Amino acid sequence: MEYVYHGSKIQGLKILIPHKSTHGTYVYATKIKAIAIIMSKRCGDDATYSLGSNEGDKLDLIERLPNAFEKMFSNKFSLYTLDSALFKNINTGFDEVVSETEVPVIKEETYLSLIDAINKLVDNNLINIYYYPDRPNYIPEDDSDLIDKVRNLYIGKMHKQYTDREIARWIFLHPNLEDEFRILAKEQNINVPSYDEIKKIFINAQKERPEHEMYIDNALEIYELYNKKRR
Repeated sequence: MEYVYHGSKIQGLKILIPHKSTHGTYVYATKIKAIAIIMSKRCGDDATYSLGSNEGDKLDLIERLPNAFEKMFSNKFSLYTLDSALFKNINTGFDEVVSETEVPVIKEETYLSLIDAINKLVDNNLINIYYYPDRPNYIPEDDSDLIDKVRNLYIGKMHKQYTDREIARWIFLHPNLEDEFRILAKEQNINVPSYDEIKKIFINAQKERPEHEMYIDNALEIYELYNKKRR
């Protein structure tokens, strides 16, 4: 039997159930343990971090917001071993495979600290980690690669229109790219409010759902840094 791995902040699972995400409703897994460990994060998405590679199989873990990893990896987690025969490859862009049905757990390994596990991956030379504002040489300093990433994700892979809230969130988290994201919005005939209105929306969202919108202070820190550069 060949195995794949699924990392989760939820421990004690006996069966993994498909959940709705960017690509559809699936159980996700990977042959690469390092990816499964990183995906055990408490929170985070394409706007807050990136996984890339420029050295063959070695991963680059890139922090897109200041101090985001402190929140992202501040949790316990489990690494689940699964039967690879239950999964298929739909080309998500990672070394991931998916299952549309429930998957029984073969083995669970529990860990008390995700950040310690991440640091061990670095120490074992399995991944590179870049803390904001450091970048590998293929990522521009201004994060402008995110513009094409958003366009390619929605139009290229998902074949759908982004919403006004999704574009507003990208502007809020990356205010230095506001003009470019507004061009994206215009391409889709989406009206996006002013930055001040956007800020109010997400500050209120954090008050209502603190576990959902966790990067408000990180985004405001970027806004202050960006304004200092413009003065």
